[in-house]
Amino acid sequence: MIEPLGIKDHMHVVDHDGHSLGMINGVIDDPILLVRSSAGALHHCVPPQRVAEVDETRIRLK
Repeated sequence: MIEPLGIKDHMHVVDHDGHSLGMINGVIDDPILLVRSSAGALHHCVPPQRVAEVDETRIRLK
């Protein structure tokens, strides 16, 4: 988990408009690794600086 953001594996990632970007596949502090199942399970990295909000199951990006 990335402290103090509360980001954990298997959280849902959405953009600022609420569109799904994928699920967190692994967190190794920086960057966050996510997998986009809709993109053929391609992996992407997201820097923690792009995180706008974290709730129990979802991460919203800036």
